[in-house]
Amino acid sequence: MGKSAALKITLELERAELMARDGVATSVQFQKIISQVSKEVTGDGLHSPSVREYFTEWMGTIKRKNAPATLERYANTVRLFLESLGDLAKQPARGLTPRHIEAFMSRRLDSGVAPKTVIVDIKTLSSGLRRAEAFGIIDKNPVPAVKLPKNVSTEREVFASEDVQKLVQAAPNQDWQTLILTGFYFGARLGDCINMRWENIDTTNGLLVYHQKKTGKKVVVPLHMHFIRHLGHISTTNAEGFLCPTLAGKTPGGKHGLSEGFKRIVKRAGLDLMIVQGKGKRKFARRTFHSLRHSFNSVLANAGISEEVRMRLTGHSSRETHAKYTHTNVEPLKHAIDAMPILRAAP
Repeated sequence: MGKSAALKITLELERAELMARDGVATSVQFQKIISQVSKEVTGDGLHSPSVREYFTEWMGTIKRKNAPATLERYANTVRLFLESLGDLAKQPARGLTPRHIEAFMSRRLDSGVAPKTVIVDIKTLSSGLRRAEAFGIIDKNPVPAVKLPKNVSTEREVFASEDVQKLVQAAPNQDWQTLILTGFYFGARLGDCINMRWENIDTTNGLLVYHQKKTGKKVVVPLHMHFIRHLGHISTTNAEGFLCPTLAGKTPGGKHGLSEGFKRIVKRAGLDLMIVQGKGKRKFARRTFHSLRHSFNSVLANAGISEEVRMRLTGHSSRETHAKYTHTNVEPLKHAIDAMPILRAAP
């Protein structure tokens, strides 16, 4: 390094020191100076992509490792975080601090988002920033320094079999009856239930076979006698395409979405939604359509069905689902489904 380069570095450092004394220096300005010093000494400045550039790159690296629904959630969190940063999103990622994370967290909570959702958002950011730290893009992940909000419990309550019977009776039409019974007898999520088609029904072996939207896993559930009877009933008017054709195109969320529609059915059935107060003004129902999934698991657990079998039926198992199910490994599943009750009122 020549004398002129050394003199330039010295002057830059002195300028930074003066700026710090005057209280006008920022971490980004210091990083620029350090990068300049690195360039003068080694011929290469510090690799420091902007926050936006880094998270765009990170999203590209995780596409093959996550299900589409997970990627959509990650992308939404990143979008909201970049929006909260404003022009700072164009600054080097190395300048991110715990204060930026706290500001994002506060903004989300102030908008009425549930603490549980905000915690998931922060953990998503932490996942991306851990990689940035490992790759030397940032010096330290700022997320662990931030205290997460206290989570308000919104654990779902279950429906007893007599409650499910009331829900079916209170349903406004046949498709809603089918949707409720699908959630109860298969423990499937709302998004999977509304996408069930007749082709998912294996009548030869008495099975429902589908791939979960959230995880991409293949799930096989034996048909319960009550559901078989219901299929026979609806097949007189609908025997192809979606099992719930009038509901299939609707989204779960929104004022007129399926989730709110289900809550109206709960009220019509005379059942308690079990509303709890969240943080701020927002309230949550502990009885939602997802409660049917909990009910399914609860009935099986109370009947003494092993956790392993229950995980296979709900798709919660971490092991890869078998490509084909032999008579031997489907038998315990059929035994488990037999433990589900037959509702007294025929749909």
